[in-house]
Amino acid sequence: MSFHAADFWIVITHLGAAGIMLPLFLVIATELWLAGQKSDLLAWMLAMSTGGAIVLASKIAFIGWGWGSASLDFTGVSGHTMLATSILPVWMGRLLAEPGQRFSLSGVSLGLAIGAAVGVSRLALEAHSPSEVMAGWLLGLAISLTAYKVMRHRRAVQGVAALAGAFLLLVFIPSWPGYFPTHKWEVGIALALSGHAQPHVRQDLHRPLRGSAAELSRRD
Repeated sequence: MSFHAADFWIVITHLGAAGIMLPLFLVIATELWLAGQKSDLLAWMLAMSTGGAIVLASKIAFIGWGWGSASLDFTGVSGHTMLATSILPVWMGRLLAEPGQRFSLSGVSLGLAIGAAVGVSRLALEAHSPSEVMAGWLLGLAISLTAYKVMRHRRAVQGVAALAGAFLLLVFIPSWPGYFPTHKWEVGIALALSGHAQPHVRQDLHRPLRGSAAELSRRD
Protein backbone atom coordinates (compact mmCIF):
# COMPACT_ATOMS: atom_id res chain seq x y z
CA MET A 1 0.00 0.00 0.00
CA SER A 2 1.39 3.38 -0.97
CA PHE A 3 1.83 6.16 1.56
CA HIS A 4 -0.95 8.26 0.07
CA ALA A 5 -3.42 5.37 0.03
CA ALA A 6 -2.65 4.54 3.67
CA ASP A 7 -3.08 8.20 4.61
CA PHE A 8 -6.51 8.25 2.95
CA TRP A 9 -7.72 5.12 4.74
CA ILE A 10 -6.45 6.40 8.09
CA VAL A 11 -8.61 9.52 7.71
CA ILE A 12 -11.63 7.38 6.78
CA THR A 13 -11.06 4.97 9.67
CA HIS A 14 -10.92 7.88 12.13
CA LEU A 15 -14.60 8.48 11.35
CA GLY A 16 -15.29 5.44 13.50
CA ALA A 17 -12.89 6.29 16.32
CA ALA A 18 -14.43 6.45 19.79
CA GLY A 19 -12.61 9.75 20.44
CA ILE A 20 -14.70 11.35 17.68
CA MET A 21 -17.93 9.36 17.57
CA LEU A 22 -18.69 9.49 21.30
CA PRO A 23 -18.45 13.31 21.55
CA LEU A 24 -20.64 13.50 18.43
CA PHE A 25 -23.13 11.19 20.14
CA LEU A 26 -23.10 13.31 23.31
CA VAL A 27 -23.90 16.51 21.40
CA ILE A 28 -26.84 14.87 19.61
CA ALA A 29 -27.97 13.35 22.92
CA THR A 30 -27.89 16.80 24.52
CA GLU A 31 -30.05 18.14 21.69
CA LEU A 32 -32.60 15.37 22.24
CA TRP A 33 -32.63 15.99 25.99
CA LEU A 34 -33.12 19.76 25.69
CA ALA A 35 -35.83 19.22 23.07
CA GLY A 36 -37.73 17.04 25.50
CA GLN A 37 -37.24 13.91 23.42
CA LYS A 38 -36.13 11.88 26.41
CA SER A 39 -37.89 8.67 25.35
CA ASP A 40 -36.17 8.84 21.94
CA LEU A 41 -32.83 9.41 23.63
CA LEU A 42 -33.40 6.50 26.00
CA ALA A 43 -34.21 4.13 23.13
CA TRP A 44 -31.07 5.17 21.23
CA MET A 45 -28.90 4.94 24.34
CA LEU A 46 -30.19 1.46 25.14
CA ALA A 47 -29.49 0.35 21.57
CA MET A 48 -26.01 1.91 21.67
CA SER A 49 -25.26 0.33 25.06
CA THR A 50 -26.35 -3.08 23.81
CA GLY A 51 -24.21 -2.72 20.69
CA GLY A 52 -21.20 -1.60 22.71
CA ALA A 53 -21.63 -4.52 25.09
CA ILE A 54 -21.72 -6.97 22.17
CA VAL A 55 -18.55 -5.50 20.66
CA LEU A 56 -16.74 -5.52 24.00
CA ALA A 57 -17.85 -9.04 24.91
CA SER A 58 -16.77 -10.44 21.55
CA LYS A 59 -13.32 -8.90 21.85
CA ILE A 60 -12.81 -9.86 25.48
CA ALA A 61 -13.89 -13.43 24.72
CA PHE A 62 -11.17 -13.73 22.12
CA ILE A 63 -8.40 -11.73 23.81
CA GLY A 64 -8.89 -13.46 27.13
CA TRP A 65 -9.91 -16.99 26.15
CA GLY A 66 -9.26 -17.28 22.42
CA TRP A 67 -12.95 -17.74 21.59
CA GLY A 68 -13.40 -16.97 17.90
CA SER A 69 -13.89 -18.60 14.53
CA ALA A 70 -10.93 -19.67 12.44
CA SER A 71 -13.12 -20.49 9.44
CA LEU A 72 -14.62 -16.98 9.49
CA ASP A 73 -11.37 -15.36 10.66
CA PHE A 74 -13.44 -13.78 13.44
CA THR A 75 -11.83 -12.37 16.60
CA GLY A 76 -14.42 -9.75 17.55
CA VAL A 77 -16.91 -7.27 16.12
CA SER A 78 -15.38 -4.16 14.52
CA GLY A 79 -16.02 -1.32 16.98
CA HIS A 80 -15.05 1.41 14.49
CA THR A 81 -17.59 0.12 11.97
CA MET A 82 -20.30 -0.28 14.60
CA LEU A 83 -19.84 3.23 16.01
CA ALA A 84 -19.77 4.94 12.60
CA THR A 85 -22.81 3.03 11.35
CA SER A 86 -24.86 3.62 14.50
CA ILE A 87 -24.12 7.34 14.95
CA LEU A 88 -23.44 8.92 11.55
CA PRO A 89 -26.82 7.92 10.00
CA VAL A 90 -28.66 9.50 12.94
CA TRP A 91 -26.60 12.68 12.78
CA MET A 92 -26.84 13.02 9.00
CA GLY A 93 -30.53 12.16 9.01
CA ARG A 94 -31.16 15.13 11.31
CA LEU A 95 -28.59 17.43 9.69
CA LEU A 96 -29.94 17.01 6.15
CA ALA A 97 -33.62 17.24 7.12
CA GLU A 98 -35.43 19.95 5.12
CA PRO A 99 -37.34 22.69 6.98
CA GLY A 100 -40.46 21.07 8.37
CA GLN A 101 -39.07 17.61 7.68
CA ARG A 102 -38.69 15.28 10.64
CA PHE A 103 -35.85 13.13 9.37
CA SER A 104 -33.94 12.80 6.10
CA LEU A 105 -33.98 9.26 4.77
CA SER A 106 -31.28 10.20 2.25
CA GLY A 107 -29.15 11.44 5.16
CA VAL A 108 -29.60 8.11 6.92
CA SER A 109 -28.59 6.27 3.74
CA LEU A 110 -25.51 8.46 3.33
CA GLY A 111 -24.52 7.79 6.94
CA LEU A 112 -24.85 4.06 6.39
CA ALA A 113 -22.66 4.35 3.28
CA ILE A 114 -19.99 6.21 5.25
CA GLY A 115 -20.19 3.51 7.91
CA ALA A 116 -19.53 0.95 5.17
CA ALA A 117 -16.55 3.02 4.01
CA VAL A 118 -15.18 2.93 7.56
CA GLY A 119 -15.52 -0.84 7.43
CA VAL A 120 -13.59 -0.96 4.15
CA SER A 121 -10.87 1.17 5.75
CA ARG A 122 -10.52 -1.40 8.54
CA LEU A 123 -9.93 -4.04 5.87
CA ALA A 124 -7.49 -1.84 3.96
CA LEU A 125 -5.50 -1.17 7.13
CA GLU A 126 -5.62 -4.91 8.00
CA ALA A 127 -7.20 -4.15 11.36
CA HIS A 128 -10.16 -6.50 10.84
CA SER A 129 -11.39 -9.35 8.68
CA PRO A 130 -14.46 -9.18 6.40
CA SER A 131 -16.60 -11.13 8.89
CA GLU A 132 -15.70 -8.73 11.72
CA VAL A 133 -16.48 -5.67 9.59
CA MET A 134 -19.77 -7.13 8.36
CA ALA A 135 -20.81 -7.93 11.93
CA GLY A 136 -19.99 -4.36 12.97
CA TRP A 137 -21.93 -2.85 10.06
CA LEU A 138 -25.02 -5.00 10.64
CA LEU A 139 -24.97 -4.22 14.35
CA GLY A 140 -24.64 -0.49 13.63
CA LEU A 141 -27.46 -0.77 11.08
CA ALA A 142 -29.78 -2.25 13.71
CA ILE A 143 -28.91 0.55 16.15
CA SER A 144 -29.34 3.41 13.66
CA LEU A 145 -32.62 1.99 12.34
CA THR A 146 -33.88 1.77 15.92
CA ALA A 147 -33.05 5.45 16.37
CA TYR A 148 -34.66 6.33 13.03
CA LYS A 149 -37.85 4.50 13.96
CA VAL A 150 -38.31 6.43 17.21
CA MET A 151 -37.10 9.82 15.93
CA ARG A 152 -38.60 10.01 12.45
CA HIS A 153 -41.67 11.91 13.65
CA ARG A 154 -39.61 14.46 15.61
CA ARG A 155 -38.39 17.79 14.31
CA ALA A 156 -34.59 18.08 14.17
CA VAL A 157 -32.67 21.10 15.44
CA GLN A 158 -30.31 21.81 12.54
CA GLY A 159 -28.12 24.25 14.44
CA VAL A 160 -27.21 21.64 17.02
CA ALA A 161 -26.71 18.97 14.36
CA ALA A 162 -24.34 21.29 12.48
CA LEU A 163 -22.43 22.02 15.68
CA ALA A 164 -22.04 18.29 16.31
CA GLY A 165 -20.48 17.93 12.87
CA ALA A 166 -17.56 20.09 13.97
CA PHE A 167 -16.20 17.03 15.72
CA LEU A 168 -15.63 15.41 12.34
CA LEU A 169 -12.83 17.91 11.71
CA LEU A 170 -10.86 15.94 14.29
CA VAL A 171 -10.36 13.11 11.77
CA PHE A 172 -7.54 15.19 10.31
CA ILE A 173 -5.71 15.38 13.66
CA PRO A 174 -3.74 12.12 13.94
CA SER A 175 -3.28 12.27 17.71
CA TRP A 176 -6.92 12.85 18.72
CA PRO A 177 -8.49 9.50 17.73
CA GLY A 178 -5.95 7.78 19.96
CA TYR A 179 -7.17 9.78 22.97
CA PHE A 180 -9.34 6.84 24.02
CA PRO A 181 -6.98 3.83 24.21
CA THR A 182 -9.90 1.44 23.80
CA HIS A 183 -7.84 -1.56 22.66
CA LYS A 184 -5.53 -1.21 25.66
CA TRP A 185 -8.56 -1.15 27.96
CA GLU A 186 -10.03 -4.22 26.24
CA VAL A 187 -6.79 -6.15 26.67
CA GLY A 188 -6.53 -5.13 30.32
CA ILE A 189 -10.09 -6.20 31.09
CA ALA A 190 -9.71 -9.49 29.19
CA LEU A 191 -6.50 -10.44 30.99
CA ALA A 192 -7.91 -9.45 34.38
CA LEU A 193 -11.01 -11.58 33.86
CA SER A 194 -9.27 -14.59 32.30
CA GLY A 195 -6.23 -14.55 34.57
CA HIS A 196 -3.92 -15.07 31.58
CA ALA A 197 -0.62 -13.26 31.30
CA GLN A 198 -0.69 -12.77 27.52
CA PRO A 199 -3.57 -11.85 25.20
CA HIS A 200 -4.63 -14.15 22.39
CA VAL A 201 -3.87 -12.79 18.92
CA ARG A 202 -5.21 -13.60 15.48
CA GLN A 203 -2.28 -15.93 14.71
CA ASP A 204 -3.33 -18.12 17.65
CA LEU A 205 -6.75 -18.57 16.08
CA HIS A 206 -5.30 -20.15 12.94
CA ARG A 207 -2.60 -22.29 14.51
CA PRO A 208 -4.89 -25.27 15.23
CA LEU A 209 -6.12 -25.24 11.64
CA ARG A 210 -2.61 -25.21 10.25
CA GLY A 211 -1.61 -27.97 12.66
CA SER A 212 -4.61 -30.12 11.71
CA ALA A 213 -3.96 -29.65 8.01
CA ALA A 214 -0.33 -30.65 8.44
CA GLU A 215 -1.33 -33.71 10.44
CA LEU A 216 -3.84 -34.77 7.78
CA SER A 217 -1.25 -34.37 5.03
CA ARG A 218 1.18 -36.59 6.94
CA ARG A 219 -1.51 -39.25 7.34
CA ASP A 220 -2.27 -39.16 3.61
